[in-house]
Amino acid sequence: MVLLGAVLGVGLKSARAEIIAYTDKSGRRVYVNVEDEELRAATLKGGVPAALQLMEQRRQAMPGIDTHIDFTAKRHAIDPRLVRAIIQVESAWNPRARSRKGAQGLMQLMPDTGARFGARDPFDPRQNVSAGVLYLRYLLDRFENDVELALAAYNAGPTAVEGANGVPRYRETQQYLEKVQTLYGRLRSRVEGTERIYRVADDQGRTIFTNE
Repeated sequence: MVLLGAVLGVGLKSARAEIIAYTDKSGRRVYVNVEDEELRAATLKGGVPAALQLMEQRRQAMPGIDTHIDFTAKRHAIDPRLVRAIIQVESAWNPRARSRKGAQGLMQLMPDTGARFGARDPFDPRQNVSAGVLYLRYLLDRFENDVELALAAYNAGPTAVEGANGVPRYRETQQYLEKVQTLYGRLRSRVEGTERIYRVADDQGRTIFTNE
């Protein structure tokens, strides 16, 4: 049985589309872009397990993508699991994803952003990941390695974050943060066993993830 959650409006300058939350009886949840007809149909037919299976099939259909994510993310001092969380929330591992407003590829980059960071073909998985990671690194540098602010900027745009002097009070941005951070924590716990991951602020108010 699949329970249909509220429709969530995601993104402003990020050009994100509407997201529908599906939850099964065990509490597992997936977020489905209403523009992703394939994933939406799979979820309606087979529930959360079918959605997760489709995303895994998409990932496996891109040979070498995990190695590329690991190499590129580590090269720019970013946790590869954070990149994977962004990809799953942004495109559900669909390299051909395109929003109505123009965001493209695995990491849903707008054309000017993709071009700025080197993606000549935004639908090429490796080029999209390389550009997306570079953009995320740029945002982390811009916001002094505050992961939460960088993610908020990835969703709403850096000027919105600077204008708000923090995370904008956009419901969609706050929901985006919750989804990415929750999935990131799960991915870390999956690798590190049952170790709990906490989201805290350091002395400068920057958001960090820690197991202490």
